[in-house]
Amino acid sequence: MPWTETDRPVLVLGYGNVLRGDDGAGPTAAEALRKRLPAHTAEVLVAHQLLPEMSQRLSRCQLAIFIDADWNLPAGQVRRKDIAADCDGGRSIGHQQSPQQLLCMALALYGHAPQAVLFHIGAARFGFEQGLSQQVKQAIPLLVQQVVDTVQQTADNLEHHHA
Repeated sequence: MPWTETDRPVLVLGYGNVLRGDDGAGPTAAEALRKRLPAHTAEVLVAHQLLPEMSQRLSRCQLAIFIDADWNLPAGQVRRKDIAADCDGGRSIGHQQSPQQLLCMALALYGHAPQAVLFHIGAARFGFEQGLSQQVKQAIPLLVQQVVDTVQQTADNLEHHHA
């Protein structure tokens, strides 16, 4: 796959609705990561939800990191999970995609799906309110550091491969 000068090896996607309490954890973490990650290494996107058109950008990176709130986890708990394209073909393409579906679209449409990691942060509140619960606010720095560490490991591996 030819990389261009504008491609960055890492794409970070923080998504969720900032008007629905803790669902805004993904965008909040992504905004913090913009200040922490080197611009030449990582592109950080903030989105309300994952959209099919994001698959093209995914096809042009080597590592994708997704960040989302999860009400199935205890509030403030951070979970890291390696994920891959889910190409079972049983789902139609709608407006809201899962990370695995987007990876499948990148592979099917553009011939490449990157290595991918999903970071979930446990959420307590999804009501119509701005701002994060105390548990989620306290966990954001931990989540941000785990993402920074993951990006650094990937950058180190890329340098070793190109050396």
